[in-house]
Amino acid sequence: MDKLFRLKLARNDAGGVLAYGAVFAALAAGATAFSVDYGRISVLRTQVQNRADAGAMAGAAQLDGKDGARARAQNIAMNAISERTGISAGSSDMSIFTPTFYASYGAVPIAAVGDDDAKFIEVKVTPKQVNFMFAPILRAISGSANSNSALVGARAVAGPNPFICHAPPMMLCNPAEEDPALDLDLAANFGRQIVLKEPESGGGPWTPGNFGLLSLPDGSSGAADIEAALAATTPDDCYTLDVTTAPGSKTNKVKNGINARFDMPGGLIPPAPNVINYPRDDDVITETAGRLGSGIWDIATYWAAKHEGAAVPVVLLGASRYQTYLYEQGLSYAHQGKETIYPVPDPLPAGFETVVPPPADIPVAVDPANSDDPNFDGVPVNVVATNGEARRLLKVAILNCISDGVNGKGTYPTTGNYVDIFVTETVQDPPNAAIYGEIVRPVTTISSPDFHANVRLVR
Repeated sequence: MDKLFRLKLARNDAGGVLAYGAVFAALAAGATAFSVDYGRISVLRTQVQNRADAGAMAGAAQLDGKDGARARAQNIAMNAISERTGISAGSSDMSIFTPTFYASYGAVPIAAVGDDDAKFIEVKVTPKQVNFMFAPILRAISGSANSNSALVGARAVAGPNPFICHAPPMMLCNPAEEDPALDLDLAANFGRQIVLKEPESGGGPWTPGNFGLLSLPDGSSGAADIEAALAATTPDDCYTLDVTTAPGSKTNKVKNGINARFDMPGGLIPPAPNVINYPRDDDVITETAGRLGSGIWDIATYWAAKHEGAAVPVVLLGASRYQTYLYEQGLSYAHQGKETIYPVPDPLPAGFETVVPPPADIPVAVDPANSDDPNFDGVPVNVVATNGEARRLLKVAILNCISDGVNGKGTYPTTGNYVDIFVTETVQDPPNAAIYGEIVRPVTTISSPDFHANVRLVR
């Protein structure tokens, strides 16, 4: 009897084990199905989000506030980056909807109305469908008839976050606000002279052609700090997208800071490798120029006076002052008209040609009494600045003084817009303490290693 009881009990135990085994097998199958399909969804979600992030960041780099910025950003975001997935049930391409642009992106985003105020780009990836490999098992476990697939989409928002390092604390009111033909990014304006004058005290917004001083990146705006930054070979710190103006007349500080490039007796140092003063544009001399000079200057008279009566080298006929400055130092450069690239790139852009000058021939004063005068002598006495020929280039921020109402102390956007200006002569004593410069080129990531066109994801 006891033996029979034990036999029945064993059979009952076996049945229980089988029941438990069946349950655990079902759970294991479900877990396997879930982990595999969830893993596929996770991979697809990562791929789709990466596509959105990459498109938004690529597009944001084009939002420079200039005409066509949104069109460029849209084209780059939609077409420049090609991503595919092997998980989606449909097309493997991960395409995006037409991007949306915003002037600001906070709790309540504000749509951009033009290229100039487009600061953020939103990219949405077309949702991709992923079919579950173990749909029957998931349906059996969940009891749902809808566990066949899932849709996976993504979106990202990015904006430009450029910064520029080693720039002096200077800004210029954009001449193009009055006349689009005076856009300093246009090659037609390279080589033209600009006279930077301080705005008159009081009154309304500053006008195109006025220049102003900026607070340093650390916020300081004292006269001594600004003078030191203007004189520095590589000013400390970096400016971001927005800059803060530093009002107040600091005429003598500006003069001292800029003239550090010219090896003036008793002045600040270090100088440029060539400190000669170059002639002004003809129409600037006659005071018939508008916001910009014509770019036409008397190189023939200059060359004869500074190079022992010699004729102007053929390659310098029609050259800019900056090109002449390089030539006198024996520095090769590439040019297309007055558009200049230094150092010479490899490969050379289409339409450019290289000028290879003879050894350096910097003007030397005939009369020793004029050896310290940049009007006659271009050879510095003190040790030359470590940045060499770039010592006489100023990276100047361009502000839209009219539309942004620039006046007094305030924080204003640059949209990453800077221009290289070649300082053509020393700054005179007040009341004639204007800065005479020549437009060289816009500052870009290609023309300057100090300009960084960073972007950032905000969503």
